[in-house]
Amino acid sequence: MKKIAPVIVKFILAGFFIYNIGLFSAIKNMEPQKEPPEKTDGGKGDRQYLNEKVRRAQNLGEDYTPELYFADLAEIKTKEKKNDFDRTAVIFINNSINEMFAIFNENIGNHRENDSEEDYEKFMADLTIAQKKCLEITDPGHQKREEEFQAEINRPGYWSGIILGILAWLGKFYLKNFLLAFVLLWVWWYQKKEKLNISNPLSFLICLILYPIIIIRTWNRSLRLGMKTWAMEVEFKRRQTDIFSMISDNEMVDIKRFAANNWKVSQYRDYLGNRGLARQQSLLPIVAITFLFLIIPKTSNSGAVYSSADVIAYHLEVHAPPGINEEHLNHHDDSVASPAIVSFDQLIFHLFLIWQIIIPLAPKEREGFETNPDPVPLTY
Repeated sequence: MKKIAPVIVKFILAGFFIYNIGLFSAIKNMEPQKEPPEKTDGGKGDRQYLNEKVRRAQNLGEDYTPELYFADLAEIKTKEKKNDFDRTAVIFINNSINEMFAIFNENIGNHRENDSEEDYEKFMADLTIAQKKCLEITDPGHQKREEEFQAEINRPGYWSGIILGILAWLGKFYLKNFLLAFVLLWVWWYQKKEKLNISNPLSFLICLILYPIIIIRTWNRSLRLGMKTWAMEVEFKRRQTDIFSMISDNEMVDIKRFAANNWKVSQYRDYLGNRGLARQQSLLPIVAITFLFLIIPKTSNSGAVYSSADVIAYHLEVHAPPGINEEHLNHHDDSVASPAIVSFDQLIFHLFLIWQIIIPLAPKEREGFETNPDPVPLTY
């Protein structure tokens, strides 16, 4: 319960945070889209209507003027806005418009190459007028709103008002989520120190005041560490003879230690090569298998063995992977196979929390290897 309680608290905090940013209210206020009608002819008339528009544009060719193109476009958009297309014909709207535009766009290119400068300017002026008429039909009042917006931008103090408005919104957002940040930082402290009392209240207070920076920085470091750990897992498994071999507790602790010590993946790759572990597997299959191990649910005989603010892991009974010195593991219990884990790295900020709540942790826990100063000896 001590291990799952912080997970539940974080899940609740995430819900409150989503509520505070207004996502729930935005979804609630969304206007439901009307389903396209199902006409008696099955959309045959609408498809014929679209085909005739495209056929006329093809027949006109160079005579398909801006006035004709934008008139057709306005007519189709108005019909679509009125929800007057059969549901089987809706999927043909964009394709028909694209075919008409291809013909019109080719005509623009021809005018640019063949017309004199005066004629081309007249052509583009006609195009602008036709485009404005189309906008006024499909979006009434567009021109008026555009003029009012330009006048508002040119008004003195507009940009300073925008900046002050953004700062006011950020301040309100900061205060609204202050309590959530306090609880989250306290949960992180509890997960790391396994106690509720704050040893250094002043440091905690500074972190709380700067909570947006602290939380983003912590998540960023956790994400980078998780991605690097996962990449090192892939590199290690590429050295195994069996593509389905598991990573033991000792090996996993070593990988996490290298990742935490700011080792680059290339350095870890060289380290494995210097130990005589040659690549025996292709990259893509190992990536797929490792990802599968990350999301696979634990078995009924498994128990949680490792938990921290950055990693949730599971304990599975498997035999030691090839290359592991059995004598190093036999001093625990000859009747039990070497322990291995399937790590559940939190690469994307607790997206698997729901999984953890739905599937409760097994009550029985087994001792794991939380410290291992030296790599696991291998048999060459």
